[in-house]
Amino acid sequence: MTGASGKTGRARQARSGQRAAKQASGAEPVISRFGRREQLVVAALRLFSERPYEDVSIDDIANEANVAHGLLSYYFGGKRGAYLAALQMVQSDLQVLTRPIRSDGDIAAQIRGMARRHFEYFRAHPQVLVGLLASAPSDTETRAIEESTQNQAARALLDLLGLPENPPPMLRTALRGCMGFLQEVTMHWLSHDEPLEIEQLVELCFDTTVAAVANAVDQPTPGVLSLTASSVAS
Repeated sequence: MTGASGKTGRARQARSGQRAAKQASGAEPVISRFGRREQLVVAALRLFSERPYEDVSIDDIANEANVAHGLLSYYFGGKRGAYLAALQMVQSDLQVLTRPIRSDGDIAAQIRGMARRHFEYFRAHPQVLVGLLASAPSDTETRAIEESTQNQAARALLDLLGLPENPPPMLRTALRGCMGFLQEVTMHWLSHDEPLEIEQLVELCFDTTVAAVANAVDQPTPGVLSLTASSVAS
């Protein structure tokens, strides 16, 4: 039983990784291999990525997925349920895309890669981030998704730098500030259509992260020293 469960989990993670890679590159997800529920979620994510929440109807989602309208109520109970499922798919995609990848290079290159994939993903799904951040302050369910995504990214960064999973208050505050800075930069870039290249945004967020972490760590780890050295060299 455990072996079967492990295989199922690995298969689900691989599927999420494949979908996330295609979406980050701007390619349309291949939905024919998925079940009806995920087919609906992919369709909902595609529509909510292009339009504000209020401009998407249940009929739109069903038509986009080419399924009977009653399936939306069956699986999600309505539009909001489909929207939350789409946000959870975003969370799963970001967990894959914003984790460090060794093949990117040294620690600095891996952090830049995390930021680059973040920007690429939301360039392909602009309305998702706008809607998520607009609703999160007053909506406990969307706020929980947002916070979970931020916490996952912070844990990945701590692990990469060899820092404790439960950081001291100063470092914890600095990391939250970095996550907030990344979101606000992304939000402004998308909502104001700023003529900035992704690499410019990556460097902006990278420099901010290096400065915040370096000032918040009393005893730098080899990972932090490597990061700050790379920043000075560049």
